Amino acid sequence: MDKEIIKIKKTLNQSMDISILEVEDQGHLHQGHKAAVEGKLHLKMIIVSDEFINLNPVERHQNIYSILADFLAGRLHALSLETYTIKEYSNLREI
Repeated sequence: MDKEIIKIKKTLNQSMDISILEVEDQGHLHQGHKAAVEGKLHLKMIIVSDEFINLNPVERHQNIYSILADFLAGRLHALSLETYTIKEYSNLREI
């Protein structure tokens, strides 16, 4: 796993109480794009945390972007987020 991804996961876990954190490197989907050629990361994340209770999707994403601001200014080029509370995620798994 890329060292930067490990740092990103560590930063998120230190900044929030996260129940589930899945990080998928989707760089292979962007081969040939300028950012990929430059070694920039394209990540998809699933984050499950009760810290998202009472936050709308935009607020949840803003929270994550704020935590990862230094990474977004560096090697992290694109970030796809799925954010859930524990209950929301449990309900998804029952479907």
